[in-house]
Amino acid sequence: MKKHRPSILLMAIALLAPPMAQGTSANSNASKGNPEAAGGDQRTYCSDGWERFLPGDYYACRARYHLDRKHFRQAVEMLKVAAYWANKDAQHALGLTYINGDIPGFPVNRPLGIAWLALAAERKNADYVRDYSIAVLQSSPSDISSASKMYVALSKTYGDRVAGKRATNRFTREVQPLDNAAAMGGNFYYISGLTPLPEGAFALSQKVHKQAEKAFEGLQGTVSVGVLERVEAPSPALRKRYKTQPSEK
Repeated sequence: MKKHRPSILLMAIALLAPPMAQGTSANSNASKGNPEAAGGDQRTYCSDGWERFLPGDYYACRARYHLDRKHFRQAVEMLKVAAYWANKDAQHALGLTYINGDIPGFPVNRPLGIAWLALAAERKNADYVRDYSIAVLQSSPSDISSASKMYVALSKTYGDRVAGKRATNRFTREVQPLDNAAAMGGNFYYISGLTPLPEGAFALSQKVHKQAEKAFEGLQGTVSVGVLERVEAPSPALRKRYKTQPSEK
């Protein structure tokens, strides 16, 4: 059977670093936070403040971090953690990993690769649907039958009905204090690893919500994570609620 080109797999994992990542060059510290600005040995570092809001994106970035350093087993493990938090890019990369078998320590396993690609295609991303379709067309009936059983097993943990709910519930819970601070107006907020200095709560809330919209795009049956709109003044009840909440860690 014809395989996906190995370069496609490496590109898929290489593109996993989201906007929360920083690129650095071994040759210059001046390039920190701006991977486009410097050549040489580019490596990824991930802002740990994002882990609390969007662990799927954060651990996908960690997969890129390990790939840069040729820590292949750790990279695949981080892809699985990202997949647990409903990250479809990670699920797609896992599918190509097992379809191609060109990552050291991870031989070809077409049924498992097809199952991961099927999960990645849940949100109807055109590229992921294409790769899943190609993999199925190039596989034997036996492999497809085995893939169907693996898909059912994997979907109980990694499918959007479970993992998507897990991820959006996590986001909703963690973003609420920030949204409350933003609603107060004029407040500053600090999140270790995400903001170098205290930042306006409203601007920071918008930034986090915009990233969440990208992370959950196409996810059905979940709560809204839309960007906040500024209000003129908080209600007395909201002021009281915000004041009684514990300070940000």
